[in-house]
Amino acid sequence: MPVLLTDAQIAEGRARIVAVAERQAVELGLERLSMHGIARELGWSATALYRYFDNKDAILAAARTAAYDRLSDQLEAAMARPGDIWSRSREVGNAYVDFAFAHPEAYRLIFEFAQPGRGQYPELDAANARGRSNMIGYVEQMVAQGAVDADPVLLAHVFWAGLHGVVSLQMAGKLGPDAPPFETIRRDMVRRIIRSALGPTARRPIRNPAGEQR
Repeated sequence: MPVLLTDAQIAEGRARIVAVAERQAVELGLERLSMHGIARELGWSATALYRYFDNKDAILAAARTAAYDRLSDQLEAAMARPGDIWSRSREVGNAYVDFAFAHPEAYRLIFEFAQPGRGQYPELDAANARGRSNMIGYVEQMVAQGAVDADPVLLAHVFWAGLHGVVSLQMAGKLGPDAPPFETIRRDMVRRIIRSALGPTARRPIRNPAGEQR
């Protein structure tokens, strides 16, 4: 008869499984990820994993949930820092980039693979909604304060799409030796998007990386 696990043991075991699954999913691809492969790396039997999760999809949902929540923690911390909306919006962008490069497996798992449909895993749905709220919330504040004049949902997705694009290119090594540095591309992209959306209280010169007015 199997020994009953405490809540703490269950939480620890789930965390170990999720960490392995996160990395293996990116290294192997979702199709090649398996319960046997995860168990083998942990030194467990595949049967042991079923004490923590029903199947591989449940493991992936837990891994994605944890990744989304880690990203949201960083975005929310950035928005809570002191300063005006411009400085806090920069902090949000920095937090997003820092997360991507510090946790590339987690980043790719939540943004580069197909996700399960809504309603299958409520915790994942909640984590996804929290992440999207954080990606839009700071832009809503920019609009509310007159810093930009745009549909906040649309503008947030423009920022997100651009930032994800340049992050993904950098991760894939596609910004070759003839390309400008990652930060130069990123900052110029953001500056051009903001210039097109400046609101009535924020029409001011925008400086390029050399500090010259544009």
